[in-house]
Amino acid sequence: MMLKLRAILFSAILLLGFVAFAASPSEFLHEQEMIRVYVDKAPGFGHQSAGISVMRRLRDLGFKGEFEVVYQSSVAGKIQKIYPGFPEGIPGDVHYVELNKYYEMTARQLAPQIPFAISGADDGFGEEFAKIAKADKYLRLQPLGWGPGTLFENGKAVAMPTMNDLALVNLTSTTEQDLLKSLPEMRELSADKAQFVERFAIEAKSQFSFPVYGVGTQTFAPQRMFFYGKAVKAAAAKLDKTKAVIVPVVSPFNTQEMDTFSKIFGKKSGFEAVNATELKHQKQMHLLTPQEFSNLSALKPGNVYFVFVGSVPQAVFNFFYEKATLPVWVAGKNAMSFAATQGKPYFNTVNDYYLPATETLSKESLKILTNAQIGFDSGYGKFMNQPELTAVSKYIQAAATPGNELANYYANLGAKLSSNDRVLEGLRFITQSPSALSCSKVFQ
Repeated sequence: MMLKLRAILFSAILLLGFVAFAASPSEFLHEQEMIRVYVDKAPGFGHQSAGISVMRRLRDLGFKGEFEVVYQSSVAGKIQKIYPGFPEGIPGDVHYVELNKYYEMTARQLAPQIPFAISGADDGFGEEFAKIAKADKYLRLQPLGWGPGTLFENGKAVAMPTMNDLALVNLTSTTEQDLLKSLPEMRELSADKAQFVERFAIEAKSQFSFPVYGVGTQTFAPQRMFFYGKAVKAAAAKLDKTKAVIVPVVSPFNTQEMDTFSKIFGKKSGFEAVNATELKHQKQMHLLTPQEFSNLSALKPGNVYFVFVGSVPQAVFNFFYEKATLPVWVAGKNAMSFAATQGKPYFNTVNDYYLPATETLSKESLKILTNAQIGFDSGYGKFMNQPELTAVSKYIQAAATPGNELANYYANLGAKLSSNDRVLEGLRFITQSPSALSCSKVFQ
């Protein structure tokens, strides 16, 4: 009898333990007064964008408290462009702490212990940050194709392999009308850039477009853009000769870099423009500032308009991608993850492609995809690059044609990735599963 009572009591305690951890992600977030967010350094804006994406997603899921953003000092300039209220912060919403200062705070016991901390992407420092995160649970997420994600708790790391094929976040798209209304409030956006966004929103309805990100971190970016522009021009002519192609380049550039691009694209012979035909072709690929583009009276069919917009707020960045009608250009994991979530075919300048379920494609479509990736990675470095140009152009046509197998593949992939994301799955993991420590206490 005593054994039965003990068994019943044990079962009740165990059940209560599970119930205690069965709060929904929204309920868990509603209880948090502060969440600590770690932002790592990286060559482009991917890591910082991943951080702000995670913060937006947590807001969408119900977090009403304050974010404490701990950042590497080398990314302060980048954060200022895409994070709200940096460096002063916004009382009750977000405040910022540089990493070395945060080290001092933890050493002097000034950083409060909190239940939860998180990061969107990092290159390895996340495990070190876990030691000073001052959080009961630290969720280290990574974009699609960059590992499974890790939960740090009580000094122990637990991998979450179920996240391998999940996008980092799924953000609610801003409608075009709401975006245009919000432009005056974006202090990170100059008047010229805001004017370009307005013109782009109008032109995107009747022209081809695709954004380019990450050019500033690539050594041979001008040559690669020239090569890709030629491939796009050839593909667009076969898709619809009446349309122009608008290419917002959302990467940061200094005056010297802009001058280099201008010379290669329009002011004198570039690395390939060695005859009259090439020069004529080159002059049809316009390199413009946002103001110059906005002042154009009309766009000419068949022309490729590269517009160097530079760094923009995340809502504008996402808008360019969502409106794309041709394969987009990304660099690294985070922009790739976002493009895949949006169902967009893409080229990655770091030659990194993570595409689940390619085994569902026919041999012919898979060959088109593979040849295009190889061609994009190597064709720009060859003077006689016609096979690579043809491969990339053929892929653009296939992926941009509604109903084509490749176009359907990307659309279906986007729909699948949009059904769940790492932020939500990570929160489910920590709220609906009792920790190993808690289990051990129950069994004592």
